Amino acid sequence: MEIIIPFTFILLYILYSISIEDKDTMQISENKLILFSISGLIYLLCIGLSNEAKDIRGLIINNSFSMIIVFIMLCSISYISYKIFGINSLGMGDIKLSSFSTLWLGIELSFLSLCISFLLSAIYSLHGKITKRFKPLQQYPFAPFLSIGIFCSWIIDKI
Repeated sequence: MEIIIPFTFILLYILYSISIEDKDTMQISENKLILFSISGLIYLLCIGLSNEAKDIRGLIINNSFSMIIVFIMLCSISYISYKIFGINSLGMGDIKLSSFSTLWLGIELSFLSLCISFLLSAIYSLHGKITKRFKPLQQYPFAPFLSIGIFCSWIIDKI
């Protein structure tokens, strides 16, 4: 439990920083994504070292395969939406952020975070369409929604 609190603040800081950057520029810097993934690996190492029942190697391998699964799934969604609508519905930064979140959360909680993110984004988009703030197929930053979903999943797991 004692290692969870510092990692919660680290996760919150990185996600907040990524969200602000995406909101301002519609891009996520590679440096922040690298910091996010390295922090996730350090978290896995600390979990493995603090709990002898956990296999560090297995934990890292499992979460790395999960990262690849999420990456392929989101790239497929982006590709299909581009073919259908002619716009990128998910940017590569959003895809990487979601993929790297599996290092922190694991596969099950990553899917929960994606569900939370897509639900919040749908509500935001619907509100924008109802109030006539959004044009059809208008793009908006998705990282803030991903960050909320990731952090909510983290908290749900730790409660």
